[in-house]
Amino acid sequence: MKLTHFFVVMLVLSLALFVFLKPEASSITTGKEIAQLEIEDFIVYKIDKTGVTSVVSGTVGKQFNSYYEVENAHYIENKNRLGEHLYADYARFEKDIAYLRDNVRYFREDGLSFESDKAVYNTKAEKLYVPNNFVLTQNENVIYGKELHYNSKTGKIKAEKIDASYYIDEKNKVIYKGSK
Repeated sequence: MKLTHFFVVMLVLSLALFVFLKPEASSITTGKEIAQLEIEDFIVYKIDKTGVTSVVSGTVGKQFNSYYEVENAHYIENKNRLGEHLYADYARFEKDIAYLRDNVRYFREDGLSFESDKAVYNTKAEKLYVPNNFVLTQNENVIYGKELHYNSKTGKIKAEKIDASYYIDEKNKVIYKGSK
């Protein structure tokens, strides 16, 4: 077989494949959104004219169209002088709202802290909401309760169904112990 015959046969076969085989338009949709960006062991700084306003770090971060998810999240709020830190095994950030779940911990440099399974933090309004059980501590003072509302701008805390032990530092004496 001559070389020209070989190329003619290949052309005929190619045209036959083109005519008889048509590609299928298939799209695999699982209903789950696909991350546009995925990073590991990261730190993200939010900076404005005054300086660093917040820091988010984690072990795995996924950015989607309208939100991002962080595993082993650590969020630092730098808007006031309280040195606020939020930790969670999982966090979902949508605009100015952080949805935290699994092993949620809040820590402030003056010793105030709390633990819970879920929390929602509005980063713009600086308000924290815990919809279920929590344990709030500061030094020896311990408060168990349900549904915590905390405004970090004003420092006001509101909670439901609390059981607390509150101590005075001078005599290390209990001034309140009980439920409300």
